[in-house]
Amino acid sequence: MRKHFQVPMIPALLMATAGCIASSAQTITAGVNGTVTDASGANMPNVKVTATDVATNVSSDTMTNRDGVYIIRNLQIDPYKLTIEAPGFITQTLGPFTLESGQDAKLDAKLSVEGSKTSVDVGVELAPLLDTEDATQGATLDTTAISNIPLVGRNFTELTLFVPGAVTGTPSSFTGQNAIERNANSTLASQNGNRQESNNFLLEGVDINETINNGIGYNPSPDAIGQIRVISLNAPAEFGNVGGGDVITLLKSGTNAFHGSAFG
Repeated sequence: MRKHFQVPMIPALLMATAGCIASSAQTITAGVNGTVTDASGANMPNVKVTATDVATNVSSDTMTNRDGVYIIRNLQIDPYKLTIEAPGFITQTLGPFTLESGQDAKLDAKLSVEGSKTSVDVGVELAPLLDTEDATQGATLDTTAISNIPLVGRNFTELTLFVPGAVTGTPSSFTGQNAIERNANSTLASQNGNRQESNNFLLEGVDINETINNGIGYNPSPDAIGQIRVISLNAPAEFGNVGGGDVITLLKSGTNAFHGSAFG
C-alpha cells in the first residue's frame, strides 16, 4: 500500500531564504543611543529625539522609553545633529558629529526646565565619539583624510597602510594601479601579520573580492569614497570570515548642494 506525504515546501523555502539573507547581511549604517535625564538626574520618558542629516536634512526621530532611553538605527554615514525636546524643558541640540560605519554612538542629554532660553546647542564636533558598545578595533578614514592624503596611482587601498598594524613589503606597487582597475596581491597591505590574501573587501556591504587570488576585484575612484573603515581585530560575526583585515568602503551620498572634483 503506497502512502502519500505532503511536505509544506513554501514555509521551508521562506525560512531558508530568510536564513540566507540574514547570514549575508553586512552593516554599513550606524546608530545613536543614550539616556535623557532632567537637571536632578531623573530619567525622562516620552522625550522626542531627532537625528538630522546635516548634508541632506533628512531626519529620523524616536521617543524615549519609560527609562529615558532612546535608540535610532540605520543612519547613513554623514554628519548629524541630534535634537532633544520635551514640553516645559529647554530644547537641546548636540552636534554636528560624524558617524562611522557600524558605529553605535552613545550620546546622553540632560534637559533643564524652560526659562529665559528656548534652546541650548552643545558642540561635540571637537570631541571624538567613543564607541563603548563593542570591542571592535581598527581605524576609520573620512573624506578629509581621503582627499588630503596623496594617492599617486589613485589606488584607495594605499590608505589602509595608515591603520596601526598594517605593513607592505612593496610600497611602490601601490602607484601602478589606477581607479576602476583590479588590484594584484602585491598592492594589498598585510594586517597584523596576516597574509595579503587574508583581507576582506566590501563596497557598500557587497563583496568585491577577486575569487582567483582573493585580491580586490574593483577599485573605486577615491573621489567617490566617503569613508573607509578597516577592522583589524575583534570583528563582529558578520565580518568574521577572514583572518586579516576587513576593509569596508562606503561611497559618498548626495547632498543639497552641487559639488564635484577634478584631477590631472
